[in-house]
Amino acid sequence: MINKTEDYIEQHLSDSIVLSDLAKNVHLSEFHFHRIFKEYSSETIKEFVTRVKLERAAIFLCVTSSLSLTEIAFNYGYNDGSSFSRSFKKHFGSSPSIYRKQQEMARVINNNMK
Repeated sequence: MINKTEDYIEQHLSDSIVLSDLAKNVHLSEFHFHRIFKEYSSETIKEFVTRVKLERAAIFLCVTSSLSLTEIAFNYGYNDGSSFSRSFKKHFGSSPSIYRKQQEMARVINNNMK
């Protein structure tokens, strides 16, 4: 059940993921699904989905500079860049633009040390 849910979330990162869709996907009531998921993962569905989206966006920020922050926000289901930036800063402690610059600097330093 958990693996099937994680797969569903990974396939729908750019969508609005709601509890009812996840529960239907594993043939459980919303109540039972939420209770089992929280017991397994120690996170609510919303917390889990938000964390996964932000972690994938952070990886994307590190590997490409060709897309704007707003485009990345849209790719991960955020309606605008400002809500993405607020969530990102809350989770990682820095804004997406600063995070991207820090990762670029770290990459340059690592390349120069080789």
